[in-house]
This record gives sequence, C-alpha cells and structure tokens, in this order.
Amino acid sequence: MPQTFSQAVALFAAYSFLGWLLELAYRSVTQRRWVNPGFLRGPFVPLYGWGAVFAVALSQPLQGFSLVAQLLAYGLALTALEYLVGAVLERALRVRLWDYSDHRFNLRGRIALSFSAAWAVLAFFFIRLIHPRVLSLVRSLDPATLRLLAVVFLVYLALDAAASVAAIRAFRAVLERLRTVSFHQAEPELRRALGKLRHLRSAFPHLNAAIIRELGRDLRHGLDDRLQRGYQRLLAALHGRQALEPEYEALVADILRNRQFQRLRGFRHHDASIYEHACKVSYLSYRICKSLDLDVRSAARGGLLHDFFLYDWRHHHLPQLAREKFHGLEHPRIALANAEAQFTLNAVERDCILRHMWPLTLVPPRYLESFIVSMADKLVASREFINPGPRRPPKPAQRARAPKKRRKTRAIPAD
Repeated sequence: MPQTFSQAVALFAAYSFLGWLLELAYRSVTQRRWVNPGFLRGPFVPLYGWGAVFAVALSQPLQGFSLVAQLLAYGLALTALEYLVGAVLERALRVRLWDYSDHRFNLRGRIALSFSAAWAVLAFFFIRLIHPRVLSLVRSLDPATLRLLAVVFLVYLALDAAASVAAIRAFRAVLERLRTVSFHQAEPELRRALGKLRHLRSAFPHLNAAIIRELGRDLRHGLDDRLQRGYQRLLAALHGRQALEPEYEALVADILRNRQFQRLRGFRHHDASIYEHACKVSYLSYRICKSLDLDVRSAARGGLLHDFFLYDWRHHHLPQLAREKFHGLEHPRIALANAEAQFTLNAVERDCILRHMWPLTLVPPRYLESFIVSMADKLVASREFINPGPRRPPKPAQRARAPKKRRKTRAIPAD
C-alpha cells in the first residue's frame, strides 16, 4: 500500500497511463486505425486508475481465499465500478460513451459478462505481477520530486477533464440554440463545437450516434411540411407522373442518364429498387441543404451515389463482394469506387458516399452535408421498412407458371 498521498497520486497516474496503453492497443486493433482512447485528451484513462484502487483495496482481505473466490470478488467490484461510472456520465453529460448492448448477458448496455470476466483476470494478474513492481519503483523516487509530479498530474487532470466536459456542454448549447434560431445562423458555432469534440467522437463511437440523433431531430424541426410535399413530388416523378424540380434535375441529370447507374433499377433494396431508394435520399438531402443554405449540389449528387453497388446485398458473392464480407461495412467503399469510375467527385461528395453508414462505420462524416446525407438515408430506410409501398407485380418471366395438365392416355392393351 502507498505510504503518502504523493505516492498514491503517482500510482493512480501510472495505472491510468497503463490503462490508456491497454485501451490504445485494443481500440486500434479492433477499429483498424489509430485511436486515442478515453475521455481525456492526454494519455490517461482514470477509470483504470480507480479500478486499480479497488483491486489494491481488495487484495489484502482476499488473501487466503481460493482463486475462484478472488476472481469473483475482483470481477464484481470492477463491474460495479464500471456500471456506476457509466450511469454517472450518462446522467451528467446526457450521452452514453460506451454501449455493450450488442454483447450477450449485458445490463442496460453499461456492463457485460464477457468484459466482467476480462476485468477479473486483469485484476488478478495486476495484483500478482504489476502492482508490486510499480509500488517498489514509486517508493524509490525522491519525495520532493514525487510531490512535484503529483501536483503537476492533479492540475493537468483537472484542466483536461474540465476541457472535455466544456466541449460537450458547448455542443449541447448549440443544439439548444437550434430550437430557437435557424440552422444557418447556428452553423458556425456547431462547426466549432464538432471540432472540439473530434477526439471524443473518435474515442467513443456511441457519442457519434448521440450527435446524429440530436442533429437529425433539430434539422427536421420546422421542415416537416415542406419536406413531406417535396417527398411526394419526388415519388410522383419517379413513377413518371410529373417532372423533377428543375434545379434538382439539372444537378443530377448526368447521373440519372448514366447507363451504369440505371442498372440499379434491377436490384431490390428495401421496398423497391436501389435506384428509387438513392433518389429519395438524394432529393431529401437536397431539400434540407437548400433550406439551410448549404452545398446542395454535393448533397444531391453524393446522396444519389451513396448506394452505387451493383449486386443483391442479401445474396452476394465474388466478384462483387465475397460471401463472408459484411455488406453494411463494405458497400460504401464499393459505391465510392463505382462512382469515381463514372463521375468526377469533389471532397464533400466522396465523404457523403464513404461515411453515409456512420455510426456503423466508426469514422464520422467530415462535413455537415455528409451528416445530412447519413441522416436522410436512415430516415428514408426507416420509412421504407415501416411503411413499405405497394409491391410491384413480378416480371412475366418470374411469374410462377401453373403446372400443365397431363393428358390422359389410355393404356395400350397387350396382344
């Protein structure tokens, strides 16, 4: 056990740093990119520091108990800590920084049995192998140097935590403003707030999901009637009953005429074809961006090309996409490659295509137009799932043919 307050702070800092290294390796490997994990900007994850405090406090009472009892005690204590910290952060920040809902045997998405088992094993080896060596090293340091390092770490910890909390609160303040002013007026503030949240959005993908929900709710505010009328006009145009809006048609005419893009009519998507789904997403994105005075051309074209893949996503195989590959993660890159082979794209259009599946794909969109295309895709898909349109009759070649009646033949009598 530490003998002075400075030693305790040094141990807490050391274990927060080791936790950061562990999270860095795990996140970077699983997400296949460099990820600076944790709530803080610096190389520390305080949750691991508190976990070490719990484990050290339990180590003395658990001496003499069986291995199973020790693992169970460590697992329960650290799981309770993780649940408590998750609940406090959700209540204070109104966002969920991690979510285990897709893991079996989870409780409200805050804890999961598989991670509880991992914490138990880590705690056991931490007490046996790591803590004695780190404690010996800390005790060997000069007391004056140790006090200075403890003060520096505590000041840094307070400043870094305050900056992270302030960034989230600033973003939420902008979202509140969106309910009283136009999006165009609040856009500069929103861009600055998103920039401040870049680290947290990368470290906690579920924060991205919270942002898109809030942004989507605010973008829809006050636009429902106009978007509904525009949506109905688009449906009528798709079925040949009237022409598209002239400005929109001028922006996307070359794509709609493209022979490769026309092939999307032959692939079923949700309730119709990929072609119709892409047109709906494109037009909805165009209408939102037009109302908000954003880049309507990039949103319309990026939205139209976001699902430019030429295969049935329910039953796919090479050469389009290997059977074992997950379509939801792979098709944005396929769509981007197909689009770049047929058209010249700008940075916003490429981002609209590549990031439209966010937050399923972990890297968030870089532009507001990309956010809007991603939101429009989810709105249209939800509508198609909940209120599917009338099913089209199958093509004549696909209709089940009635079995032909066999002609009765008389048996030829034997001679």
